[in-house]
Amino acid sequence: MSEAIRVAFIGLGDDAALIAGGLAAAGVNVVGFDVAGVKNAAQNVTVPVAASTPSPIPRAASIEDAVAGADLVVSLNSPMAARTVAEQVSPLLEQGAVFADLNSGTPALKRKLAELFADGSFADVAIMKPGPELAERVPMCAAGTGAHRFIELLEPFGTSIEYVSDVAGEAAARTLIRSILTKGMAGVLIDTLWAAESLGMQKWAYQEILDEFDSSTSETAKDYLSGTAQHIKRRQIEMMDVVEMLNDTGYESNMVSSVEANYSRILHGKKIPFSKPGK
Repeated sequence: MSEAIRVAFIGLGDDAALIAGGLAAAGVNVVGFDVAGVKNAAQNVTVPVAASTPSPIPRAASIEDAVAGADLVVSLNSPMAARTVAEQVSPLLEQGAVFADLNSGTPALKRKLAELFADGSFADVAIMKPGPELAERVPMCAAGTGAHRFIELLEPFGTSIEYVSDVAGEAAARTLIRSILTKGMAGVLIDTLWAAESLGMQKWAYQEILDEFDSSTSETAKDYLSGTAQHIKRRQIEMMDVVEMLNDTGYESNMVSSVEANYSRILHGKKIPFSKPGK
C-alpha cells in the first residue's frame, strides 16, 4: 500500500469533490476548504467561486488549517478565484510541498501564479477529458517546476498524469487548444441545427449529425484535412451556395462566415497542417 500523503483541496465544487473523493478512497489523507465568499484583498471584492458539492471530505475551518502539513495543495474552484487563492496559499505552503493550480486559465495567468511560489513548488495542471465516472483517474497533464513532484505524489494512487515541461502555462495551453476543437465542434453542431431549423429540416439534420459521428474515425479527420487541401476551390464555392441559401431563409450564421474566411486564407497560400493535397 502506498504511503499516505496529505492533500488539501482549496475548493470543493463538482470536479474537485470527485477527484478528492477518489483520492481519499485510494488512501490519501484529504482535507478540503470551501472558498465561497473569499475576498480579493487588492480589489476588496468577493470573488465568484464554484459552488461547494456535498462530499464526505472533511472540511478545514480555515485556509491556514487546510494548508498546514499538506504535501500537496490543489486549487480547483474558479478562474476568477485562482490568483486570490494562490496569493493566500503561497506564504503558507510548507517547504517541499507543491501547489497545483487545476483551474482553467491562460498560459499568461499560470506564469503569473508560478511567480508567487518558490522554484519546484508550482504545478500548472490541466484536466484534459473530464468525466464524472473517472474521479482521480481523470486524464491530466502537468507543467511547471513542480510538475514532476506533483506526478510523483499522486502516481501511486491510480492517477493518469502526463508530464509536459518545466514551463508553467504549457499545460494550460494544451487544454485551451483542445477547447478550440471541442467547443468549436459544439458551436458548429448548434449552428447547423439552427440553419436546418430555418429550412424546416432540424430533425433530419440532427440524425445526420449522429450518423456522421457514429461513422467517424481518425481517418475521417485526416480526410477532412487532405480533402480540403485537394478540393479547396470547390468547397469554397459550396460554402458560397450555403450563404445564398441561408440568406433566403433569413438565418445569419457566424460559423459559415468563419469557414469562408479560413478557405480564403488557404486559397491565398496558407498551408493546411498534416494534409496531403494529392490524396
